[in-house]
Amino acid sequence: MTDDQRFASSRPDVMVFETDELAEDLTIVGPFTASLKVSTSGTDSDFVVKLIDVYTGDFPNPEPNPKQLEMGGYQQLVRCEPFRGKYRNSFEHPEPFVPDEPAVVEFSLPDICHCFRKGHRVMVHVQSSWFPIVDRNPQSFCNIFTCGEEAFQKATQRVYAGSRLELLAL
Repeated sequence: MTDDQRFASSRPDVMVFETDELAEDLTIVGPFTASLKVSTSGTDSDFVVKLIDVYTGDFPNPEPNPKQLEMGGYQQLVRCEPFRGKYRNSFEHPEPFVPDEPAVVEFSLPDICHCFRKGHRVMVHVQSSWFPIVDRNPQSFCNIFTCGEEAFQKATQRVYAGSRLELLAL
């Protein structure tokens, strides 16, 4: 949870959105909600949204620095939340996706109280896996805890224009 997120930013299966360098400090407080218009070629999928603070390229390394950390460009995870798509309409009555048909997945991330400093960037990752933090989703509508390996299938997830993230900036 505290790892530099640069490893994920370069993955081809992670959508990355990033602001320009901030001209002044930006404080984010309160709820953070995601409304994603998505589809999957399977019948279930997870969606993970990460809010990240990207440090300036010249941010100083700690002294002493026994782990040889490179803080310039560090991507600090501020908030992240996974959401299992089959619960998009109800936690009591999960339902499968219709393959390749767009659907809306809305969920809230834990509240935020974070100041992005002048010169930093705000970054968002959208991805469909966060293993081993979250168990693997077989991409098929089933009971993940009792299914066999045959339930696990390759799937393609898409995020469409019209998706949005909402937060409160002070």
